[in-house]
Amino acid sequence: MSLYKRGTVYWSYIWIHGVRHAKSLNTTNRQQALRREDEFRRELDIRRHKHTDLNPEMPFSQLAATFLGSAGVRQYHIERLKKLLPYFGDLPLNEITRLQADEYRRHRKNADQVTDSTVNRDLEALRHILFFAVDAGTLLMNPLSRVPMVRPRRKRSPVLSLEEEELVIAAAGPHLKPIIIAALDTGMRRGELLAQLAEDVDLDRKARTSACSPTRVRSESRRVASKETKTGSITQSLLPYCAKCNPFSENEFLVGTTGRSADQ
Repeated sequence: MSLYKRGTVYWSYIWIHGVRHAKSLNTTNRQQALRREDEFRRELDIRRHKHTDLNPEMPFSQLAATFLGSAGVRQYHIERLKKLLPYFGDLPLNEITRLQADEYRRHRKNADQVTDSTVNRDLEALRHILFFAVDAGTLLMNPLSRVPMVRPRRKRSPVLSLEEEELVIAAAGPHLKPIIIAALDTGMRRGELLAQLAEDVDLDRKARTSACSPTRVRSESRRVASKETKTGSITQSLLPYCAKCNPFSENEFLVGTTGRSADQ
């Protein structure tokens, strides 16, 4: 018999070669106490045979300090630890469970009014740090290795109608109007659009070439899906702006100024 109840909390007393090892299991539930005692026995066995640095009672704040001194830390982890440490800092590693993760999610959402996606990033950073503890021999296993992440609610991407597009173009300044028209008519991303050179425009064929493939193309009456290609047509609304460009200039951008792109 190695499991005893002191007050309302179960304790485990295990004798190995005449040495007694005692540990509070921090639970009033007998079944949970038995599971934690099995983990305690495995920890003692590993310590006795492998001489590892197993220390599941280490506070999370101490593990975080060790992690911050490692080579794998990034600015992303530092930012997440600013939220994780106030909640988990004093908690021993062996008490960080899926239930604690669920409670942290509720606390974070209520306190900071953040979305599930933001909390997912926090818990992913916490899980990464606990894997670091496993690799270092501090933990036998990561208690959050299989914790599920809440799937964020999908948000519909707004799509402008043709009437709304005309209103946006009419309200745009002279320097933004060609950029907006080119974006609507070609479907190119910002980086592709602002890097488009005037020399890549063929006014005779009303065609243009691009190093990157567009994703969608707008016809004169409606938007249609486009196959991936490096060649695209020039619509009637975009043609007047292309005609102003010098096709023999090597430094002129289609929607920018000579010598530099509009993104600069």
